[in-house]
Amino acid sequence: MLLFALIAIGTIGFVVADPEHSLFHAFYLTLIVLTTVGMEAAEGHERIVASILMIGGIFTTIYAAGTLVTFIVDGELTRFIKKRKLMTRISKFQDHYLVVGFGRMGRALCATLQEKGVPFVLIERDPKRLYAAEELGYAIVQGDAHDEKVYETAGIERAKGLATCLPGDADNVYVTLTARGFSEDLNIIARAEDERTHTKLIRAGADRVVCPPVLSAGKAVAMMVTPIVDHGPHCDITSPDTPIELFNAPIEDFPVLLNKPLAENHVRTRTGMTVVAIDRGKKRDLNPTALFTPQAGDQLVLVGPPNGMKRMAYLFGPKSEAALAEAGV
Repeated sequence: MLLFALIAIGTIGFVVADPEHSLFHAFYLTLIVLTTVGMEAAEGHERIVASILMIGGIFTTIYAAGTLVTFIVDGELTRFIKKRKLMTRISKFQDHYLVVGFGRMGRALCATLQEKGVPFVLIERDPKRLYAAEELGYAIVQGDAHDEKVYETAGIERAKGLATCLPGDADNVYVTLTARGFSEDLNIIARAEDERTHTKLIRAGADRVVCPPVLSAGKAVAMMVTPIVDHGPHCDITSPDTPIELFNAPIEDFPVLLNKPLAENHVRTRTGMTVVAIDRGKKRDLNPTALFTPQAGDQLVLVGPPNGMKRMAYLFGPKSEAALAEAGV
């Protein structure tokens, strides 16, 4: 801006100093002076204009040099290059995940995704939290979760899923609506601080809703009334060192187990899953014995590793070899 102002002043100055100069010639003389390529000897008022331009040009050069030095010294150039590299990295992501918010839930989610080598982009507006995430090597996008451009920058059109972990339920509803507007196939997980927000989030487009207070209470009850590991130490279900999860499934998902004692199929030995309870109607049988025989309509409550349910389906599901053999296929 300073340079353009100097050119304008010089052009007008030469025209005023010598009215015989055309506007273009005055502009040309200004450029000659500012670029220091030399000009014919100035006379009269032209000398004054030329002198002012020369002095202005010197100060402009000094100012530009100082700005450049400050830009480099203050790390602006480094940050600019780093941001460009980050944007290039994000642009190459395919089937990645978006995590909105870097609170306790967001941190835990990012750490797990990083540990498993799953690509993800964190969206956060708080500079301190962003700095912490950047130090951990996460791909980050700084911006307000209410700004649709932020999601575009994070590559939501190419993403496989999104988790909104903001502390406010209203914000999570808004993020869910926005994300669902980008893609009908996006897998959206939303946090709800209030259990009553669950329905609103589902209506907004969330595939699953996580309510930390309710979830924590449920897990605490499970730890008190159901032994996760027989005669072993109790452990937090969410501990990253002991990845154990709680599952509910109808017995119809595992037809091989129907009308047979649990011991006959050696569920725990073969799959790592423990049947900690069986719901039959309104009655819950906690810690069923090995002789317990599941019947149609029963609901199984199982505890075990995250991949245990896949082994259950493989060994006892409708398409398992045992099920097909019983059906005479």
